[in-house]
Amino acid sequence: MKQQDWATRVGRSIAGEVRRHRAAKGWSAQRLSDRCAELGMPIPRTVLSNIENGRRTNVSVAEVLMLAHALEVAPGALIYPAGYVEEVEVVPGVHAHPVHGIQWISGEIPLPSIRMSTVAAIMKTALFYMRQLLQAKDRMKRTEVEGYELQRRAVEADDPAISASFRSAAEQHFQSRREGEEHTKGWVETLRAGFPGLLPQPIPFPDVHPYPENVTIEMMSDPYRTLVGLEQWGEILAKRDDKHSQTDG
Repeated sequence: MKQQDWATRVGRSIAGEVRRHRAAKGWSAQRLSDRCAELGMPIPRTVLSNIENGRRTNVSVAEVLMLAHALEVAPGALIYPAGYVEEVEVVPGVHAHPVHGIQWISGEIPLPSIRMSTVAAIMKTALFYMRQLLQAKDRMKRTEVEGYELQRRAVEADDPAISASFRSAAEQHFQSRREGEEHTKGWVETLRAGFPGLLPQPIPFPDVHPYPENVTIEMMSDPYRTLVGLEQWGEILAKRDDKHSQTDG
């Protein structure tokens, strides 16, 4: 019974993340269904509705992979909602931070790697969030470029009806871009808050790019400075841990 309950919870978690990412793109269930068909695996709208409404909790691996592909997110992000909950039940009876669950799926760490050092866990988690921000930035840029291309076609179209259709499509792209920007704020806030649930108290961020208050999506495009920031961040945490150890001793 416990395993059945866990499987049901996983199915509902996937449903919630599919709904969240679909809404962030401004898509209807039908649009997502159409996109899955375009990519090679039709998933009827009724099936998507049943999944999202919780009437169907047994989502197959193939469906998770296709939905992740269509929504342009990592498959693991649909299974373990990193950035939205503090803890997940990775497998029955094993609880961990959602990022650790995703890392286990990708083969980066064993199940579960809760024993890794605090600094190592934080570094891996921070890099995960940075990748999510970079991917979100790329998606928003592509959407914006497509929107401008549709605007250009609207101007060049001789038929008023076709022009109006292009303008409407362009506005949908720009709206999706705006919603994507709002979506990324959740990742930024998670970084600023010091990864709730991973540490007992907020992380003492160093005053270097890109932490904490001056972080922006644009800053994420500089991998070197990002790594420098993470390195200094780790040094500060290591010194803090040493200080606590000496005090306890």
